[in-house]
Amino acid sequence: MLTVVSVQQYIKRMAHAKKDHLKHLNIMLTEIRKTSELKEKSFGCFYIKSKSVLHFHVKDTRLYAHVYDGKGWIEVDLKGSMPERSQKQISKKIIELLPI
Repeated sequence: MLTVVSVQQYIKRMAHAKKDHLKHLNIMLTEIRKTSELKEKSFGCFYIKSKSVLHFHVKDTRLYAHVYDGKGWIEVDLKGSMPERSQKQISKKIIELLPI
């Protein structure tokens, strides 16, 4: 599910996801890392030049990707474990949202 959130809302209500939170998304992260315009400055935190454009947050047991599309932040709810096909589909959608 894609929902638009303001920067202030997501910063206040969620913690950054740690490496352990993202380990089941290896296929998705591998696909995202293939995008040459993106630089992963720390695990799961992607930038275009000096602008943060993609990172992951966790609230309770839910994992979310926050994607900057050039206008605002889009929240992508990453529900539970995902098969390879789903991870590839979601990574494609995330990449399409990025301002590249």
